Amino acid sequence: MPSPLPHSAPRPSTLPFFLALVGCIAPIRAQDFTLRLGKSVYESVDAVFPAEAVGDLKGGFYFGLAGNVTYDSNLFIVDDYTESELTTVVAPSLSYRSDPEGGARISVEASYSPALLVFMNNSDFTGVDHSGSVAIRYQANRTTLSLHADYADVTMADRLAGGFVEASILNYGIDGSYQLGPRTTLFGSWVAAMTDFDSGARAGADAYTAEVSGLWDASERLRFGPALRYTVMESDATGERDAIALLLKTRYKSGERLRLAASGGLEFEKNSRLGDDWDPSLVGGLSADYLLSERWSFRAAIRYATVPAPSNLNYQVNDLSFTSSVIRQFERGSLELGAGIGISDYEAVGRVAANRQNDEYLTSYLTYRREIFSERVTFDTTVRASTNDGRIDWSQWQVSTGLRVEF
Repeated sequence: MPSPLPHSAPRPSTLPFFLALVGCIAPIRAQDFTLRLGKSVYESVDAVFPAEAVGDLKGGFYFGLAGNVTYDSNLFIVDDYTESELTTVVAPSLSYRSDPEGGARISVEASYSPALLVFMNNSDFTGVDHSGSVAIRYQANRTTLSLHADYADVTMADRLAGGFVEASILNYGIDGSYQLGPRTTLFGSWVAAMTDFDSGARAGADAYTAEVSGLWDASERLRFGPALRYTVMESDATGERDAIALLLKTRYKSGERLRLAASGGLEFEKNSRLGDDWDPSLVGGLSADYLLSERWSFRAAIRYATVPAPSNLNYQVNDLSFTSSVIRQFERGSLELGAGIGISDYEAVGRVAANRQNDEYLTSYLTYRREIFSERVTFDTTVRASTNDGRIDWSQWQVSTGLRVEF
C-alpha cells in the first residue's frame, strides 16, 4: 500500500524500520506478482526523495511480529465455481540498521522474515514464505554507491498468470551517482530480476536492466535530463526480448507539498522469435505525491511495463496501470482510500494457436491504520474489491485485519 508524505502533522516519534518490511507480507496484496519483473523500469518518487531519518531510531537489531487474517471470496480468481478462503499469516521478523540518521560513509540495512501461512479450506497451500533483503550503501562528498539484493516467496493469486500461484522472485543490483558539477549529477544502475513458478504450467523469466542518465538542476525545484536504458528479458515461453529506450527524465519538488518523478521517450525492441527488426513504441511513467493540507495527502502513478506472459506461449504483456489514493491522517492513525486500473495488452511474439484476449483489471480498497499501546503495536484493516474483464471474467472481495508488534 502507498504511504503518505511526511509532513508536520502530529506523528508518533518512532516508526521502526522492520514494520515496513513485515507490512509487505501480512496485508492484502494486489494480484500483480508477474509485473514485479518490470519494477526496475518504473518511475518512483520514493527512489528520488528518500524517506527522512526516523527521530528516535538508532542503529542495531530490531524484532517484530505480524499477524493477519484475510477472507477471500475468490481465492483462485476464476469466473465459475468460485471458492472462498480464510487465510491466517504469522510473520516474525528480524532487521538490522547501522545508520538510520544517514551520516555514516558506509551503512548497512538487512532484514529477514519467515511468514507462516495457514489456509482453512486448502491445506495443501499451508507453508512458510521466506523473504529477506540486504543493502550496503557508500556515501562520499560527490559519490553515492549502493549494492542491494532481496528475495521473496509468494503464495497468492496472480492475474497475469491466470490463477493462484506459488512462486519466488530474486532481485539484485548496483546503482550509484556522481555529482559532476554544482548543478549536474550523473546516475548509473544495473538491476537483475528473476521469477520462478513452483505451481502450474507457468514459465518464469529473467530481466536485466542497465541505465545511465544525467540530471541538471534548472532550479531548486526542477531537475531534468536524458537517460539511456537497455533491457534484456528471457523466458522459455517468449524467447529473448531486447529493448533500448531513449528517455527524458524530470524531477520536481516543491517543499514538502509536491513531489513528482516522470519520464517519457521512445523505445526500440526486438524479439528473438520475430527476427532482427527493431520496432519503436512510446514508453514512460509518472509518480507523484501531493500534500493537500496538514491532514490530507494524495498519491498517483502511471506505470508501463512489458513482461513475458507466464501462462501463454509466445505472448508478451504490455501493461499500463493507473493508481491513485487519498490519505487522511489522524493523531494516531490514518484512513486511506485507493483505486487502480490495469490494461494488459497481449502481444504475439511468435506463432500462436489463437489470438489472446486483452484484460482490464479494476481494484479499489479502503484501509484504516492505528498505532496503539505506546506506539509498539499497529492495527490495520483493509477492504478490497477487484474485477477483471478479458479471457477470464472474475470478481473478488477481500477483507483483512492484522496487528504488527515491535519488541
